[in-house]
Amino acid sequence: RGRRERARREKPWWTVPENFVDPLVFYMDQELEEHIFGPSNADLCCIEEHSCTLIQLEPWFSASGQMRVTVVGPILARRWLLETFLCLGIQGFKRQAQGLEMLQHVRNQPLTESDLCSFSILRPHSLEVAVASGMGEVVSLA
Repeated sequence: RGRRERARREKPWWTVPENFVDPLVFYMDQELEEHIFGPSNADLCCIEEHSCTLIQLEPWFSASGQMRVTVVGPILARRWLLETFLCLGIQGFKRQAQGLEMLQHVRNQPLTESDLCSFSILRPHSLEVAVASGMGEVVSLA
């Protein structure tokens, strides 16, 4: 009974206006985009569904052929996904392994409150690493 009452009180994420304010926008190499979202973006829908986000991928006309990625949804989910993408896009076996583990997790099951609180807090230098590693420029991080 308590679970049903709580579900009625909680609004679906897409009905909360704050989830669409200051979307996360950044650029990533097409190779990394295919690694994360699968061939022809086959894994995009399950990642969106399991993270309670909406992810828009747009080819961006640049010399390096990057994709523009826009993510809206709850702020903790956006940050969790950014952490995943950063880990996968930077050098270093430990961070890439962490990113791959996070990616497999979100592909296979919905993120829980515990998952969203367990990632390392993004620090300003993380954004510098993203730019230096080929993830592209992070335009907005709410």
